[in-house]
Amino acid sequence: MKAASKCVICGKPLEKDWIALHKKLLDAKAIEFQCIECLADTLCCEVSDLEIKIEEFKEAGCTLFK
Repeated sequence: MKAASKCVICGKPLEKDWIALHKKLLDAKAIEFQCIECLADTLCCEVSDLEIKIEEFKEAGCTLFK
């Protein structure tokens, strides 16, 4: 099954890193995803916090972010 290409909440087109972050933080088997802004609202944090986590996961070699 193909992953969703738009945010399940606001309909914004998704970037691959946002999908990877959603999988990493919420559900590795998810088929619906949130954009980074909606994910930040869900997690009660700032978008900049999530952008930092994306870079940390990439630097750590997480395969979701390739």
